[in-house]
Amino acid sequence: MKISVNAEAESFPEESLTIREILERKRWSFPLIIARVNGELVERGDYERRTVREGDALELYHLVSGG
Repeated sequence: MKISVNAEAESFPEESLTIREILERKRWSFPLIIARVNGELVERGDYERRTVREGDALELYHLVSGG
């Protein structure tokens, strides 16, 4: 499948992947990640169930806090 991740073209051999699987493939292990699929905010608890398919636009934001 071909998708957009943060406005960058990405390809995966599968027909669909969950948000969690994509995060694992990209080796993103940050504790505070916000995801949107085609502009729709996805709850963190749904990352293991929400699938991303051909042509979808996935946006991933890593929140950083500090002082």
